[in-house]
Amino acid sequence: MVYVDDVTRAHIFLLEHSNPKRRYNCSSNLITIEGMSEFLSSKYPNPFPVPTVDSLQEIRGRKSHALSSKKLMDVGFEFKYGFDEMFNEAIQCCKEKGYL
Repeated sequence: MVYVDDVTRAHIFLLEHSNPKRRYNCSSNLITIEGMSEFLSSKYPNPFPVPTVDSLQEIRGRKSHALSSKKLMDVGFEFKYGFDEMFNEAIQCCKEKGYL
Protein backbone atom coordinates (compact mmCIF):
# COMPACT_ATOMS: atom_id res chain seq x y z
CA MET A 1 0.00 0.00 0.00
CA VAL A 2 1.16 3.50 -0.75
CA TYR A 3 -0.22 7.02 -0.66
CA VAL A 4 -0.43 8.45 -4.18
CA ASP A 5 1.58 11.55 -3.18
CA ASP A 6 4.45 9.26 -2.15
CA VAL A 7 4.31 7.54 -5.56
CA THR A 8 4.56 10.92 -7.27
CA ARG A 9 7.42 11.97 -5.01
CA ALA A 10 9.23 8.67 -5.69
CA HIS A 11 8.97 9.19 -9.46
CA ILE A 12 10.43 12.69 -9.17
CA PHE A 13 13.08 11.48 -6.74
CA LEU A 14 14.25 8.80 -9.17
CA LEU A 15 14.17 11.18 -12.14
CA GLU A 16 16.50 13.46 -10.22
CA HIS A 17 18.64 10.59 -8.92
CA SER A 18 22.05 10.41 -10.57
CA ASN A 19 21.90 6.78 -11.60
CA PRO A 20 18.66 4.88 -10.95
CA LYS A 21 18.93 1.17 -11.67
CA ARG A 22 16.05 -0.74 -13.25
CA ARG A 23 12.78 -1.10 -11.37
CA TYR A 24 11.78 0.04 -7.89
CA ASN A 25 8.88 -1.07 -5.74
CA CYS A 26 7.07 1.81 -4.07
CA SER A 27 5.08 0.54 -1.11
CA SER A 28 5.33 2.37 2.17
CA ASN A 29 3.28 -0.17 4.11
CA LEU A 30 3.27 -3.94 3.86
CA ILE A 31 0.36 -5.72 5.50
CA THR A 32 -1.44 -9.03 5.27
CA ILE A 33 -5.16 -9.21 4.57
CA GLU A 34 -5.69 -10.29 8.19
CA GLY A 35 -3.64 -7.35 9.41
CA MET A 36 -5.72 -5.03 7.26
CA SER A 37 -8.92 -6.41 8.78
CA GLU A 38 -7.60 -5.90 12.30
CA PHE A 39 -6.40 -2.36 11.53
CA LEU A 40 -9.63 -1.25 9.87
CA SER A 41 -11.98 -2.80 12.42
CA SER A 42 -10.09 -1.24 15.35
CA LYS A 43 -9.65 2.16 13.72
CA TYR A 44 -13.00 2.44 11.93
CA PRO A 45 -15.68 0.36 13.67
CA ASN A 46 -18.17 2.52 11.77
CA PRO A 47 -19.15 3.54 8.99
CA PHE A 48 -19.02 0.11 7.37
CA PRO A 49 -18.56 -3.51 8.40
CA VAL A 50 -15.08 -4.92 7.93
CA PRO A 51 -14.65 -8.65 7.26
CA THR A 52 -13.40 -10.43 10.35
CA VAL A 53 -10.09 -12.27 10.46
CA ASP A 54 -12.03 -15.52 10.84
CA SER A 55 -14.07 -14.88 7.69
CA LEU A 56 -10.87 -14.19 5.77
CA GLN A 57 -9.50 -17.65 6.57
CA GLU A 58 -11.66 -19.02 3.76
CA ILE A 59 -9.83 -16.96 1.15
CA ARG A 60 -7.35 -19.04 -0.79
CA GLY A 61 -4.09 -17.91 -2.29
CA ARG A 62 -1.23 -15.74 -1.13
CA LYS A 63 -2.11 -13.54 1.81
CA SER A 64 1.27 -12.08 2.63
CA HIS A 65 3.45 -9.56 0.90
CA ALA A 66 6.40 -10.52 -1.23
CA LEU A 67 7.63 -7.08 -2.27
CA SER A 68 9.97 -4.66 -0.57
CA SER A 69 10.77 -0.99 -1.03
CA LYS A 70 14.22 -1.46 0.51
CA LYS A 71 15.95 -0.67 -2.79
CA LEU A 72 14.10 2.65 -3.05
CA MET A 73 14.83 3.56 0.57
CA ASP A 74 18.48 2.50 0.22
CA VAL A 75 19.00 5.26 -2.39
CA GLY A 76 17.59 7.82 0.04
CA PHE A 77 13.85 8.02 -0.56
CA GLU A 78 11.68 8.55 2.53
CA PHE A 79 7.96 7.87 2.64
CA LYS A 80 5.88 10.69 4.07
CA TYR A 81 2.51 8.96 4.61
CA GLY A 82 1.33 5.88 6.49
CA PHE A 83 -1.86 3.88 6.99
CA ASP A 84 -3.57 6.52 9.10
CA GLU A 85 -3.23 9.24 6.46
CA MET A 86 -4.24 6.89 3.64
CA PHE A 87 -7.39 5.67 5.30
CA ASN A 88 -8.43 8.87 7.07
CA GLU A 89 -8.41 10.79 3.79
CA ALA A 90 -9.99 7.98 1.75
CA ILE A 91 -12.84 7.55 4.23
CA GLN A 92 -13.34 11.32 4.51
CA CYS A 93 -13.53 11.55 0.71
CA CYS A 94 -16.11 8.74 0.57
CA LYS A 95 -18.20 10.50 3.24
CA GLU A 96 -18.05 13.80 1.36
CA LYS A 97 -19.19 12.11 -1.85
CA GLY A 98 -22.03 10.30 -0.07
CA TYR A 99 -20.64 6.79 -0.46
CA LEU A 100 -20.69 6.19 3.32
